[in-house]
Amino acid sequence: MSLDPDGECDWLEVVSDGEWLFLGYCFQDENGRFDNWYSYNPDFADTMEQIQDADFSDRNIYTPIDSGGQSPIPKIQAITDMDAGVKAVEYFIRTGKRYPGIDWMC
Repeated sequence: MSLDPDGECDWLEVVSDGEWLFLGYCFQDENGRFDNWYSYNPDFADTMEQIQDADFSDRNIYTPIDSGGQSPIPKIQAITDMDAGVKAVEYFIRTGKRYPGIDWMC
């Protein structure tokens, strides 16, 4: 979803299966650079190295949901608190900004 009619910047991707919820936030800063942030689940912080190495062999570090229907979403970037996720989406709709009530990673 985007507050920009062309959908080019300042958007929020929301992917969920009812158990896992991924939020991807992108905005354009004052210098025209795009900055990307993702919901963060600290319970899976120990999987960061595998993700950076693009190790797709251990499916246990990934959620059953995919970004854009194809890219696996790691558990470190998906939350399971649906109430907080709904608040984050509502906050974005109202303000166009990242919700401060959940953790984010860039």
